Amino acid sequence: MQRVLESGGELAVVFVTDGENNSWPQRFLHRKIFLTDADRAAWGAMRRREALCSLARLGVPEKSATFLAFPDQGIAARARRGENVLREIVIKIVDDFKPTLIVSPSTFDQHSDHRAIAYYTHRAAPQPDIATYVIHGKAPAGRERFTLELSACEQKRKLDAVECHESQLALSRARFLSYACRDEVFYRAEFDVVRVESAMRERFIAFQHAIRVCFGTHPAIAGSRVEPAADVQDGAGDVAGLL
Repeated sequence: MQRVLESGGELAVVFVTDGENNSWPQRFLHRKIFLTDADRAAWGAMRRREALCSLARLGVPEKSATFLAFPDQGIAARARRGENVLREIVIKIVDDFKPTLIVSPSTFDQHSDHRAIAYYTHRAAPQPDIATYVIHGKAPAGRERFTLELSACEQKRKLDAVECHESQLALSRARFLSYACRDEVFYRAEFDVVRVESAMRERFIAFQHAIRVCFGTHPAIAGSRVEPAADVQDGAGDVAGLL
């Protein structure tokens, strides 16, 4: 994002969900076991503010952000039902913005929403150039497309942006701060692997991810020499970027 802005380009950042079902940090910070719909709505609103704070620290204007408010942790189920609302919205955004590059979550990510967003993005934008990124987990070797080596100033701004996500740092500070690493790795388009996955596969990958992070055996973040901290909560929102 920083490179695009510095070169005079424009950004469109699309937040597919508000991350309102990020239950473990909510329980920890609110000191309550049972969460209400009002609790989740308030949490989602807070995470929107954190997202805008993060963009501002990167120099991205608020007008570049679009929040779609799809149900958190519900995108894969929509794909299984054959729903195309998200695809149609992405098609319209692409038609209106006419990006030269789309940066999408990866189907190799261990978060089900991220994989489902990858599926919808690739179905919606078969022509524009697509690069993907992984937050949870690791892409297979050989799929790397390019790596950006951040300058010290760029890395500091990225760290400042990550620190806006206070809700996520509460239980996962080391893991989230490790995202502000020197190298940002992006992967090739995934038309060959994106798919609608079964509910059983979704549950299995979620269980596998939880076990790995709980026992500290999750792969290190690409480009980072910092091992992720053990935690059992989601990432900092579900984002598809259009450049």
